[in-house]
Amino acid sequence: MKEGTHLTLKDGREILLQDDEDIFLSVRSGHETLSFYPFTCPSGGYGGGTLLLSPSEQYLIFSFFSGQSEEGFSLFHIEDSRLVPLFESEYFYGEGASYLFSDDEGVLFQSLLGGFGPWYVEDAYQDEEGAPYFRYGEINILDVKSKSLSRHKFHVYPSETWVEEIDGPSAISKITGGDTLHIAMPWGEETLTLPLADTIVFRPE
Repeated sequence: MKEGTHLTLKDGREILLQDDEDIFLSVRSGHETLSFYPFTCPSGGYGGGTLLLSPSEQYLIFSFFSGQSEEGFSLFHIEDSRLVPLFESEYFYGEGASYLFSDDEGVLFQSLLGGFGPWYVEDAYQDEEGAPYFRYGEINILDVKSKSLSRHKFHVYPSETWVEEIDGPSAISKITGGDTLHIAMPWGEETLTLPLADTIVFRPE
């Protein structure tokens, strides 16, 4: 997907994010502003953002962050030269959000995966059986038509050969067969089959 604060469509029109003071998105052709969309982000502040254009150029994602390890996004449908809002998320805990559409662009995946600094086993959470695990972000799945969002948490159980300095970046790298997600993780690629469980467990060797 094209990404940035100034995107050019195939027909030459431009979509701009301006956030020096107020936050707004605009569609322009040459020096003419075709449409203008003022944006108010969720409570928590605004630390910056970027635009992402779907491969078909039918959808625009505005991904933004608070500056306090929180990320959110808004999805727009591009109709003629208007940005029609479809969905706006709250802030989710995490950093380095990445996005991927299904092949038909009917589903949008947001990955917020990764750790923050060294992962010491003595600082890990414990499950009901007392085994240590780390919370490793989440994948959020938006059904574009129904505008319903599901959230799926990742738990990582350290092995005996756990490397404490293990860290991201991690993200969904691709989707194949319509239902298989390929996840790039610090220890290698993992694959997941849709639909996803609410909590997904990894036990890297």
